[in-house]
Amino acid sequence: MHLDQVRPREGKDVLEAVKKFKEVKKAFIVLGRYDVAAFIEAPDYESVSNLSAKINSLKGIRRSETFIEG
Repeated sequence: MHLDQVRPREGKDVLEAVKKFKEVKKAFIVLGRYDVAAFIEAPDYESVSNLSAKINSLKGIRRSETFIEG
């Protein structure tokens, strides 16, 4: 699970950009500590790390946190 904190008023743009990655299976606007939650599927840690770097480079991302299950 990848959770993003975005700049004010940019949540919808970030959400749409995140959804374009093929590894993203679900993504939502959420309330609370984070603004966007994205659920991804990747074959290994390196793939998760690469996707995280791509997501962090999106316009509007302030910071992110990645949680790995499995």
